[in-house]
Amino acid sequence: KSANNKSGKRAKITGPRDRGATSMQGRGPDFRTCQTVVELADLARCHLDSMSNRDIAAFWSILPRLLRNRGAQDPNLEEKLRCVIGTTCTRMHSFQCRDLAQTSLGIAKTISQVSRGNQQYRADDPRRVM
Repeated sequence: KSANNKSGKRAKITGPRDRGATSMQGRGPDFRTCQTVVELADLARCHLDSMSNRDIAAFWSILPRLLRNRGAQDPNLEEKLRCVIGTTCTRMHSFQCRDLAQTSLGIAKTISQVSRGNQQYRADDPRRVM
């Protein structure tokens, strides 16, 4: 695709998937399709060994948004989240600045959501597991 820019020269128009790290997205799991914490944890657990640091950061970035959504119950959710937490802690020393910042912010938002007040969460609420 191309279009004329202000100087009248032809400029290539690129979509968001044509730039930088986003074009690498095809290698790891696409967490953007997940609707619940259970789906997110399942996808992460299945791909944990092959996930890049950027993938781990994406997991933590999406987790706080999904905490409010109720979904199917999973008795193994805690174990799956512990695996992701363990991998994150083990590999965090090798994160680049962007991934470290994104992961840290996601963890902070998650902690903020689960520690609001002294609320009692239902047994099927992912915030209780966290």
